[in-house]
Amino acid sequence: MFNNIIGNELNKQVLKNIVKNNNISHSYIFAGISGIGKFMFAKEFAKAILCRENVEKPCNNCKSCESFNNLNNPDVIIIDEKENSIKTEQIKDLTNNVLEKPIQGNKKIYIINNSENMTKEAQNTLLKTLEEPPEYIIIILIANNENLLLNTIKSRCVTITFNKLSNDEIKQYFKHTLEVVDDNMLNAFGGSIETALILKNKKEIFAQIDEIFKNIENMNELQILNIKDTIFKDKDDVFYILDYINTIFYDKIIKNIYNAEKYVACIKIIENTKLRLKKNNNYDMAIDNCLFTIERSLETNG
Repeated sequence: MFNNIIGNELNKQVLKNIVKNNNISHSYIFAGISGIGKFMFAKEFAKAILCRENVEKPCNNCKSCESFNNLNNPDVIIIDEKENSIKTEQIKDLTNNVLEKPIQGNKKIYIINNSENMTKEAQNTLLKTLEEPPEYIIIILIANNENLLLNTIKSRCVTITFNKLSNDEIKQYFKHTLEVVDDNMLNAFGGSIETALILKNKKEIFAQIDEIFKNIENMNELQILNIKDTIFKDKDDVFYILDYINTIFYDKIIKNIYNAEKYVACIKIIENTKLRLKKNNNYDMAIDNCLFTIERSLETNG
C-alpha cells in the first residue's frame, strides 16, 4: 500500500492503520500544497478500503481492485476539476448518488479533487450530506488550500495534512527518469513533484535566468530592460520564473550574509510583483516596475 508514492511516510502509516483496524471515518480532508501526491494517496486509500482481501490491502487481484484499476469500480465516484469551479449542480448530483447503496461491496467512496474550487453554494450543498452521512459512504476532500473550505465543512472532517517533499525525495523521484537536477532547480520546485514536472522541461530558460541574475549587479538599466524580452515572454510561466529568481537571491543571501540587505529587498520586490499579477495588474507594467525597482535597489544598497 502506497509503495508507488514518494514521501509523507507518517501519513502512509496512519492510513494503513485506519484500514487495518477498520477505523474509517465518514469524511476526510487531505490538505497540502499542490503536486505532493494527495490525489494518489486518496485513490490508493479508497482502493484499500474497498478491497475484498482480508490480509494485504489493496490486493490488486480481487474484483473490487481489478475494477478500480480499470477505472470502472461503481462504488468510487471522483470529481476532478483542475481549474474550473465545482458547481452546485455537480455536488447535487453527488448527493443524489449518495442515496444509492453500494453495488460491489459495503462502502461507497467519493473523492473531490481541488475541493477548494467548490463554490460556497456547492459547499453548503455538500454540508447537508456531511451532517447526516449514510453509514456506507466515505467522502475524501483533497484541498491545496483548506482555508477556502467552510469551517462547518472542516469541523465535520478528519484532516490529514501532507507535507512538501524534501529535495532528497524529489531527487529520488527523478532517479527513475535518470535526470540530474541542480540545487537551484530543486529549491524552485518547492517540494512539489507537479511543479518539478512542469519546470524540468524548461531548463534552457532557467539557465538564462541563472546567467542573468547571478550577474545582475553589473547590469545597467538598458540591459535590465532587455531581460523582459528574454525570460518573461510566456505569461503562463511568470510565477515559476519569479520563484526561481528568488531562489537565486536566497543563494546570494547565504553567500553574502554580511551584505544581505539588498537581496532581502529584491525578494520583497519579487513577492510584491507576484501579488500585483495575482490581482490582474497590467502584466508589462508589473514586470517593468519589478525589474527597474530591483536595479535601483541593488544600486542604492550596493
